[in-house]
Formats: sequence, structure tokens, C-alpha cells
Amino acid sequence: MTRQSIALIAITVCLPAFAAVQPRWTFCVAASKSGADVWITDVFAAERDREQLESAFKAMLGRTGARADVQCPLPRESKTEAVNAQFEAEEFNRKLGATLHTAPMSEFPSRR
Repeated sequence: MTRQSIALIAITVCLPAFAAVQPRWTFCVAASKSGADVWITDVFAAERDREQLESAFKAMLGRTGARADVQCPLPRESKTEAVNAQFEAEEFNRKLGATLHTAPMSEFPSRR
């Protein structure tokens, strides 16, 4: 085998593993039952699936006394797309007249 063939095989084998390591970006939104209060996290690298993130965010808000419905959008490969979606979520909730709260990122997302 030539060096080029060996290098091509090595690249082909390593690319899928490299692609899987790339971070995927999301944020989470929580709204009180009345919709008057909304919490939106910063954009972060999603290291867990959506259900785990939503459960962790709901639990974190519950510790502060807030009761809210939580949703984390599907993670995206582009951080810019996630930031734009987060901005749109903030604007949408502002237009509805909701009081926006920043989520304490020191507690979320916790790594497990």
C-alpha cells in the first residue's frame, strides 16, 4: 500500500469519530403556567438528550420555587443558528408581554 492509500484510509476511519465529537448547541425556555414569567437560558453545548436537559432545567427552576413548563429545542450544529433562535424566543415572549428572567447558568446545565 502506498502512503497516500494509508492516509486516505486513516482519514476515512477517523472522520465519523471526529464529526461525532463536534458540539451541538441549544438553549432552554420555561414558561409559568400563566405565561407571565419566562426563563431563557444562554446557548450551551448540549451534552445530554433533550428530555434530560428539560428535566434538569425544570428541577433547577423548581428549587427556586418556580413552576414552569420547559422546552429545549433540538440541538443545532451551528452555534449562530442556536443564538438566533434564542434571540427570536426572547423577542416573541417580550411581544407577548412576559417578564423575562435569566436562568442561573451556574446550576444549568449540570454535567452528569
